[in-house]
Amino acid sequence: MHLSADHLSIDFPLSSMEHGQAFKPTPGAPPLGGKIHTQRGRSYVRAIDDVSFSLGRGDRLALVGHNGSGKSTLLRVLAGIYHPTSGSVSSSGNVSGIFNMSLGFRQEASGYRNLVLKGLMAGRTRAQIEAALPEIAEFTGLGPYLDMPLQSYSQGMAMRLAFAATTAFSNDILVMDEWIGAGDAGFQEKIIERMTDFLHASTIIVLASHSTTLLRRIANKAIWLEQGRVRQAGGIDVIDEYEASIMPQGPSAAIRKQVREGRGLWWLPARDGSISIGHLLWNFADAPTDLQLFVFGPDGRRQVVRNTVEQSGAWLASDWVRPGMAFEIGSQRSDEALGRCVIP
Repeated sequence: MHLSADHLSIDFPLSSMEHGQAFKPTPGAPPLGGKIHTQRGRSYVRAIDDVSFSLGRGDRLALVGHNGSGKSTLLRVLAGIYHPTSGSVSSSGNVSGIFNMSLGFRQEASGYRNLVLKGLMAGRTRAQIEAALPEIAEFTGLGPYLDMPLQSYSQGMAMRLAFAATTAFSNDILVMDEWIGAGDAGFQEKIIERMTDFLHASTIIVLASHSTTLLRRIANKAIWLEQGRVRQAGGIDVIDEYEASIMPQGPSAAIRKQVREGRGLWWLPARDGSISIGHLLWNFADAPTDLQLFVFGPDGRRQVVRNTVEQSGAWLASDWVRPGMAFEIGSQRSDEALGRCVIP
């Protein structure tokens, strides 16, 4: 099984340009979207620019980058929705994509009816769909809402239905767009469990999400896109590098002072007591240099939060952190924890 991109590029014409007038970017404007170029008197946006990668059985590729960096366009090229201007995509099988929650759904039809329609669109027989319905229904957690019309669903409920249907009737290669990280914390745990099931089946996954925590827990490879080009590619440490680049500033001088003076791993609450803006602080001056930050999920399993951390530092808690969660600092070469902290 494989999925690869070979020097992939895609241009979109700027149809608003009149009489062949070339587009001129605003001086000093931020580098949003792809780069503009002119060819034969017409202006184009190069949304994807010379992107290459190769994925094999069991690979899970995370795409990170700011809005307009080319993540969604790349996913659509991989799924065959867009045709590249140059380069090529090669795969050993069909690619399933989750891009639009309403695609293939009928608003007036019930959840159950929409599941059947999704299965038929995916080429499954009625018997195959009926056999899969009980497991899909349980996965969604929607209960009696499955008998109600889709137009009565909230966005989150519709996302549950779409994700369950698409993954239940998916092919061996799955690509998913930004909204995968939009669900509540409980359903994100189900998403991760579903991804784990896919990995056991050796499925290739490519996904984009602004939830870097979710990406770290699923992916084993990452690509950082910027203006359609690969800025960095490698393991999930690429996610760390991207996240560091978008942080508005590092820890304050007061926090850095506490890190220098402390030892171990401990929690520094915000002045108003808010969890989401508290910090985890640590100082293991004599520890190995290959340290990781872990969190224990609801199932008790230890999951990576940051793949690489310094011997001392601070981490601003994400919005998913809750009281009672346990964090650890440990070495990549050992399961033994150097320090542990439970959020009060």
